[in-house]
Amino acid sequence: MKRLGEVFYIVDNLLIARTDKTLEQSALRENSAVFTKKMKKIGKVIELFGPVKSPYVSIKAAKGITISELTNLKNERVYLQ
Repeated sequence: MKRLGEVFYIVDNLLIARTDKTLEQSALRENSAVFTKKMKKIGKVIELFGPVKSPYVSIKAAKGITISELTNLKNERVYLQ
């Protein structure tokens, strides 16, 4: 598992995360599955945007993930498999 970054903003069923500086840019791809530290799939990467050295990522929440689960992810680290 690779650390993707930290969730800092939530809008409806969309999470915005700032990528970790240690993440290799080659590992970051659209449609990559995103997980919590407990290995629960929370969604997939939809879009990369922002500065090249430290991009932001939008993550579309997976079906079955509740709003309360999403709000609990704020300021939490998320991971790529």
